Amino acid sequence: MNFEETYKTYFKRIFAYVCSRTGNETSAEDICLNIWQKVLSKFPSFDESKGNIEQWLFTIARNEMNSYFRLYFIKNFFSLTGKEDLHQQPEAQPLESLAEDEDKKLLFKCLQALSKKERDLISLKFFSSLNNREIAKVSGLSESNVGTILKRSLDKIRLKMENL
Repeated sequence: MNFEETYKTYFKRIFAYVCSRTGNETSAEDICLNIWQKVLSKFPSFDESKGNIEQWLFTIARNEMNSYFRLYFIKNFFSLTGKEDLHQQPEAQPLESLAEDEDKKLLFKCLQALSKKERDLISLKFFSSLNNREIAKVSGLSESNVGTILKRSLDKIRLKMENL
């Protein structure tokens, strides 16, 4: 598979993963640009004997997300002007606000209550369509640990949604 085919095949899934982690399409677009630049520069050195392309791509995406959140924390914690904000929510358009589904808002609120690790695994599972084995390889956790964390996270979400 060449770079163009890889991009066409995986762009939407990687964008969905990044968007689900940031909650902001504008930030997700910037992060995806960085991800695909890294993929392009490292594409000739990809070795399929070390893992499949999907795992490699999501490892790069995950590392880029971690870098983004580290930078976000640093800029907010050590602000020079007090006005920097990497994670702005775009202003909602009136028609978009009316069209938003209450269940989606509730689900997003419940996701925010999870730990960073839980949100990351949920994003990899449901927004990026990776299976537990692939998530284990990307995250460095065991497959059984991934399954346990996902089940407990879903139980937390279910319980929180029932109580709201």
